[in-house]
Amino acid sequence: MNIIKLLLLVVFFQSCSFGEKELVFNKEIEYFDRDFISHFPKKVPIEYSQDVVSPNVRNSHPHVWLKFYIDETRLNKLKDSLNEVAIAKYRTDDSCLLVIDKHLTKTNWYKIVKTKRMPKKINYNYRPCHDNKYPVPNFYLSDWSETTKNPTQLDGYKLFLLDAKSGIHMDSTKLPNGLYTPKGWEHGYSKGIAINEKTNVVIFWADIW
Repeated sequence: MNIIKLLLLVVFFQSCSFGEKELVFNKEIEYFDRDFISHFPKKVPIEYSQDVVSPNVRNSHPHVWLKFYIDETRLNKLKDSLNEVAIAKYRTDDSCLLVIDKHLTKTNWYKIVKTKRMPKKINYNYRPCHDNKYPVPNFYLSDWSETTKNPTQLDGYKLFLLDAKSGIHMDSTKLPNGLYTPKGWEHGYSKGIAINEKTNVVIFWADIW
């Protein structure tokens, strides 16, 4: 992501620190390069925040997710900033999103093993409407999944893509084997922010595969 665009987001989240605490991840964050989550805030609300730091290549792919609530004023300001810097904008009810590991659900994710000698065959079902789309995550874990009506498993969000590139952008030994991925995105990464204007929830993501 352009450094100027990144600075705009960093300044936004550092400008209001009342009632916030430092964002601290568990030790698994060392699996990732420092700049992998450069678009994440330095602070989160004291009242509530939730995060996942996963190096899982056996069932899914490495990813870092962060979720919290913000007030309506800050949400609107964030949305305005994201409209300026996003490389793409989607809605979770879009019927043709390009979703990574879209086959996973909160009940099956641990059963589908990519690293088996003979892994299960799963067709991605790539469609022409996927052309020129950037990939977004599937929030399949039980504490994150909100609906089964779309493959992101988020309900009522706008997705702001900040950066996404295909190819290998990490030590290849830390990446999954490319199974169950869409055409042209066997490996790659996706970074962005999802916002829900009804619930005031903000989700930051950084996924790599």
